[in-house]
Amino acid sequence: MNPPDLATLDAILFDLGGTVLEVRHDAVAKVLARHGAAPAAGWEAAGERAGRRAMERCLREHAPPAEVWRAFFVGMMSSTGVPLELSERAFPEVRAFHREHHLWARVLPGMDEALKALRARGYRVAAVSNSDGRAQAILADLGLGERFEFVIDSHDVGVEKPDARIFLLACERLGLAPARCAYVGDVMAFDVEGARGAGLVPVLFDPYGCYDEGPVDGAHARSPEDLLALFPGRARRSA
Repeated sequence: MNPPDLATLDAILFDLGGTVLEVRHDAVAKVLARHGAAPAAGWEAAGERAGRRAMERCLREHAPPAEVWRAFFVGMMSSTGVPLELSERAFPEVRAFHREHHLWARVLPGMDEALKALRARGYRVAAVSNSDGRAQAILADLGLGERFEFVIDSHDVGVEKPDARIFLLACERLGLAPARCAYVGDVMAFDVEGARGAGLVPVLFDPYGCYDEGPVDGAHARSPEDLLALFPGRARRSA
Protein backbone atom coordinates (compact mmCIF):
# COMPACT_ATOMS: atom_id res chain seq x y z
CA MET A 1 0.00 0.00 0.00
CA ASN A 2 1.36 3.41 -0.96
CA PRO A 3 1.29 5.97 1.85
CA PRO A 4 -0.85 9.08 1.24
CA ASP A 5 0.63 12.40 0.19
CA LEU A 6 0.26 14.32 3.45
CA ALA A 7 0.96 17.64 1.75
CA THR A 8 -2.41 17.40 -0.01
CA LEU A 9 -4.42 17.16 3.21
CA ASP A 10 -6.31 20.10 4.66
CA ALA A 11 -6.19 19.52 8.42
CA ILE A 12 -4.11 17.85 11.11
CA LEU A 13 -5.85 16.67 14.27
CA PHE A 14 -3.68 16.03 17.33
CA ASP A 15 -3.90 13.83 20.38
CA LEU A 16 -2.75 15.75 23.46
CA GLY A 17 -1.34 13.54 26.26
CA GLY A 18 1.76 11.73 25.03
CA THR A 19 1.83 13.70 21.78
CA VAL A 20 1.64 17.43 22.42
CA LEU A 21 2.02 17.13 26.20
CA GLU A 22 4.32 14.83 28.14
CA VAL A 23 3.86 13.20 31.52
CA ARG A 24 5.27 14.85 34.63
CA HIS A 25 7.80 12.04 35.08
CA ASP A 26 9.29 13.95 37.99
CA ALA A 27 5.99 13.72 39.85
CA VAL A 28 5.82 9.96 39.29
CA ALA A 29 9.42 9.61 40.45
CA LYS A 30 8.66 11.53 43.65
CA VAL A 31 5.79 9.18 44.45
CA LEU A 32 8.10 6.20 44.01
CA ALA A 33 10.75 7.87 46.15
CA ARG A 34 8.24 8.24 48.99
CA HIS A 35 7.88 4.47 48.80
CA GLY A 36 11.65 4.01 48.97
CA ALA A 37 12.18 3.29 45.26
CA ALA A 38 13.61 6.34 43.49
CA PRO A 39 14.15 5.60 39.75
CA ALA A 40 17.60 5.86 38.24
CA ALA A 41 18.42 8.80 35.98
CA GLY A 42 17.21 8.39 32.42
CA TRP A 43 14.35 6.02 33.27
CA GLU A 44 11.66 7.99 31.46
CA ALA A 45 11.85 6.50 27.94
CA ALA A 46 11.93 2.92 29.20
CA GLY A 47 9.03 3.75 31.50
CA GLU A 48 6.97 5.14 28.63
CA ARG A 49 7.64 2.05 26.53
CA ALA A 50 6.66 -0.31 29.35
CA GLY A 51 3.57 1.73 30.16
CA ARG A 52 2.37 1.67 26.57
CA ARG A 53 2.87 -2.08 26.29
CA ALA A 54 0.71 -2.60 29.36
CA MET A 55 -1.87 -0.12 28.12
CA GLU A 56 -2.06 -1.72 24.68
CA ARG A 57 -2.68 -5.13 26.26
CA CYS A 58 -5.55 -3.75 28.31
CA LEU A 59 -7.05 -1.98 25.33
CA ARG A 60 -7.01 -5.13 23.24
CA GLU A 61 -8.65 -7.00 26.10
CA HIS A 62 -11.41 -4.36 26.13
CA ALA A 63 -10.65 -3.30 29.68
CA PRO A 64 -12.56 -0.27 31.04
CA PRO A 65 -10.85 3.15 30.70
CA ALA A 66 -9.88 3.36 34.39
CA GLU A 67 -8.06 0.03 34.17
CA VAL A 68 -6.25 1.08 30.98
CA TRP A 69 -5.08 4.27 32.72
CA ARG A 70 -3.93 2.27 35.76
CA ALA A 71 -2.07 -0.25 33.58
CA PHE A 72 -0.09 2.56 31.94
CA PHE A 73 1.24 4.00 35.18
CA VAL A 74 1.77 0.69 36.97
CA GLY A 75 3.66 -0.53 33.91
CA MET A 76 5.69 2.66 33.85
CA MET A 77 6.63 2.44 37.52
CA SER A 78 7.38 -1.30 37.39
CA SER A 79 9.85 -0.64 34.56
CA THR A 80 12.16 0.98 37.11
CA GLY A 81 12.76 -2.43 38.67
CA VAL A 82 10.50 -2.01 41.69
CA PRO A 83 8.20 -4.91 42.62
CA LEU A 84 4.78 -4.90 41.01
CA GLU A 85 3.18 -4.80 44.45
CA LEU A 86 4.98 -1.54 45.25
CA SER A 87 3.89 0.01 41.93
CA GLU A 88 0.30 -0.94 42.63
CA ARG A 89 0.55 0.51 46.14
CA ALA A 90 1.96 3.76 44.76
CA PHE A 91 -0.60 4.15 41.99
CA PRO A 92 -3.36 5.81 44.11
CA GLU A 93 -0.91 8.62 44.90
CA VAL A 94 -0.15 9.10 41.21
CA ARG A 95 -3.87 9.23 40.49
CA ALA A 96 -4.42 11.74 43.30
CA PHE A 97 -1.65 13.98 41.95
CA HIS A 98 -3.29 13.94 38.53
CA ARG A 99 -6.68 14.85 39.94
CA GLU A 100 -5.23 17.85 41.75
CA HIS A 101 -2.49 19.05 39.38
CA HIS A 102 -2.83 17.15 36.05
CA LEU A 103 0.02 14.85 35.08
CA TRP A 104 0.21 15.89 31.41
CA ALA A 105 1.32 19.44 32.15
CA ARG A 106 4.50 19.92 30.11
CA VAL A 107 4.82 20.72 26.43
CA LEU A 108 6.86 18.10 24.63
CA PRO A 109 10.09 19.84 23.50
CA GLY A 110 9.75 21.23 20.00
CA MET A 111 6.00 20.71 19.75
CA ASP A 112 4.95 24.33 20.21
CA GLU A 113 7.23 25.35 17.36
CA ALA A 114 5.92 22.49 15.21
CA LEU A 115 2.29 23.50 15.77
CA LYS A 116 3.03 27.08 14.81
CA ALA A 117 4.90 25.96 11.70
CA LEU A 118 2.11 23.63 10.57
CA ARG A 119 -0.44 26.41 10.80
CA ALA A 120 1.88 28.73 8.91
CA ARG A 121 2.16 26.09 6.17
CA GLY A 122 -1.57 26.26 5.60
CA TYR A 123 -2.91 23.31 7.58
CA ARG A 124 -5.88 23.64 9.90
CA VAL A 125 -4.89 22.33 13.33
CA ALA A 126 -7.24 21.00 16.02
CA ALA A 127 -7.13 18.49 18.89
CA VAL A 128 -9.10 15.39 19.87
CA SER A 129 -8.27 14.08 23.33
CA ASN A 130 -9.44 11.46 25.79
CA SER A 131 -9.48 13.82 28.73
CA ASP A 132 -11.44 14.71 31.84
CA GLY A 133 -12.84 18.10 30.93
CA ARG A 134 -9.58 19.97 31.56
CA ALA A 135 -7.95 19.76 28.13
CA GLN A 136 -8.73 23.31 27.02
CA ALA A 137 -7.70 24.79 30.36
CA ILE A 138 -4.39 22.93 30.42
CA LEU A 139 -3.53 24.16 26.93
CA ALA A 140 -4.37 27.71 27.94
CA ASP A 141 -2.20 27.45 31.06
CA LEU A 142 0.71 26.25 28.93
CA GLY A 143 0.30 28.99 26.33
CA LEU A 144 -0.99 26.64 23.64
CA GLY A 145 -4.61 27.73 23.57
CA GLU A 146 -4.24 29.62 20.29
CA ARG A 147 -2.39 26.82 18.53
CA PHE A 148 -5.62 24.87 17.97
CA GLU A 149 -8.72 25.91 16.09
CA PHE A 150 -10.69 23.91 18.64
CA VAL A 151 -10.30 21.07 21.16
CA ILE A 152 -12.67 18.11 21.45
CA ASP A 153 -12.48 16.68 24.97
CA SER A 154 -14.00 13.21 25.39
CA HIS A 155 -15.44 14.20 28.77
CA ASP A 156 -17.48 16.95 27.12
CA VAL A 157 -18.79 14.95 24.16
CA GLY A 158 -19.41 11.62 25.92
CA VAL A 159 -17.37 9.38 23.63
CA GLU A 160 -13.71 8.30 23.74
CA LYS A 161 -11.07 7.15 21.31
CA PRO A 162 -10.84 4.68 19.65
CA ASP A 163 -14.56 5.12 18.93
CA ALA A 164 -14.86 6.56 15.42
CA ARG A 165 -17.51 9.01 16.53
CA ILE A 166 -15.10 11.31 18.35
CA PHE A 167 -12.94 11.66 15.24
CA LEU A 168 -15.98 12.25 13.06
CA LEU A 169 -17.18 15.01 15.40
CA ALA A 170 -13.93 16.84 14.71
CA CYS A 171 -14.24 16.36 10.94
CA GLU A 172 -17.81 17.67 11.05
CA ARG A 173 -16.69 20.73 12.97
CA LEU A 174 -13.97 21.34 10.38
CA GLY A 175 -16.44 20.82 7.56
CA LEU A 176 -14.06 18.33 5.97
CA ALA A 177 -14.30 14.74 4.85
CA PRO A 178 -12.24 12.40 7.09
CA ALA A 179 -9.95 11.54 4.17
CA ARG A 180 -8.87 15.21 4.07
CA CYS A 181 -7.59 15.02 7.68
CA ALA A 182 -4.61 13.41 9.37
CA TYR A 183 -4.67 12.32 13.01
CA VAL A 184 -1.42 12.40 14.99
CA GLY A 185 -1.27 10.30 18.16
CA ASP A 186 1.08 8.15 20.21
CA VAL A 187 -0.88 4.93 20.90
CA MET A 188 -1.50 2.38 18.16
CA ALA A 189 -4.74 0.97 19.59
CA PHE A 190 -6.22 4.35 20.56
CA ASP A 191 -4.98 6.72 17.92
CA VAL A 192 -3.88 4.88 14.80
CA GLU A 193 -6.62 2.26 14.76
CA GLY A 194 -9.28 4.72 15.89
CA ALA A 195 -8.37 7.27 13.24
CA ARG A 196 -8.20 4.59 10.56
CA GLY A 197 -11.62 3.29 11.53
CA ALA A 198 -13.06 6.78 11.10
CA GLY A 199 -11.43 7.24 7.70
CA LEU A 200 -8.67 9.69 8.68
CA VAL A 201 -5.02 9.29 7.71
CA PRO A 202 -3.20 7.91 10.80
CA VAL A 203 0.19 9.28 11.85
CA LEU A 204 1.89 7.46 14.73
CA PHE A 205 3.87 9.89 16.88
CA ASP A 206 6.49 7.89 18.72
CA PRO A 207 8.99 10.07 20.63
CA TYR A 208 10.01 7.27 23.02
CA GLY A 209 10.60 4.59 20.39
CA CYS A 210 7.70 2.43 21.56
CA TYR A 211 6.94 0.95 18.15
CA ASP A 212 9.16 -0.60 15.50
CA GLU A 213 6.91 0.41 12.63
CA GLY A 214 4.17 2.88 11.84
CA PRO A 215 0.92 2.33 9.95
CA VAL A 216 1.32 1.26 6.32
CA ASP A 217 -1.60 3.50 5.40
CA GLY A 218 -0.15 6.55 7.14
CA ALA A 219 3.16 7.68 8.60
CA HIS A 220 5.49 7.29 11.58
CA ALA A 221 7.18 10.26 13.25
CA ARG A 222 9.60 10.07 16.16
CA SER A 223 9.97 13.80 16.82
CA PRO A 224 8.39 17.17 16.05
CA GLU A 225 11.04 17.59 13.37
CA ASP A 226 9.85 14.37 11.74
CA LEU A 227 6.31 15.72 11.74
CA LEU A 228 7.38 18.87 9.97
CA ALA A 229 9.15 16.78 7.35
CA LEU A 230 5.94 14.81 6.77
CA PHE A 231 3.87 17.96 6.29
CA PRO A 232 5.94 20.31 4.12
CA GLY A 233 2.97 22.53 3.26
CA ARG A 234 -0.43 22.23 1.67
CA ALA A 235 -0.19 21.57 -2.02
CA ARG A 236 -1.95 24.24 -4.06
CA ARG A 237 -4.82 22.72 -5.96
CA SER A 238 -6.72 24.34 -8.74
CA ALA A 239 -10.38 25.02 -8.08
